[in-house]
Amino acid sequence: MLRYSTYQSIYDRKSNSRSQGTLQVVTTRMGKRLTNSISNILSRITMFKVMLFILFMVMAWAGMVTVVASSPDHQYEEADSVVVKRGDSLWKIAADHKPENMDTRVYIDAIMRANGLKGSSIQPGDILVMPSK
Repeated sequence: MLRYSTYQSIYDRKSNSRSQGTLQVVTTRMGKRLTNSISNILSRITMFKVMLFILFMVMAWAGMVTVVASSPDHQYEEADSVVVKRGDSLWKIAADHKPENMDTRVYIDAIMRANGLKGSSIQPGDILVMPSK
């Protein structure tokens, strides 16, 4: 009887090593795909949460603005406007529309700021918004 045998089948050995190697490659690839898909899902969920938070904040801000604007405490004055005619100047318009106790130069400056004018030149047909009195 043989105690020690050196016989090894070449067919069994190759099939086992080949199937084990293939199995390892397949499981490694599946693991990477699973990891990638899980991270993609988590990043999409995170992006969804951020977008939902931004949407909530915009809606809350719009609601607060609506409540404040519709409250009866706020009364808005309509701004007077003047159409510039031929021969008009800022001095003449300011003198005609300024409050009684205000200096004309101060009111001209207020007209220029209200209309975004850099200088005192105005043209016929321009519409000037008069500051509140």
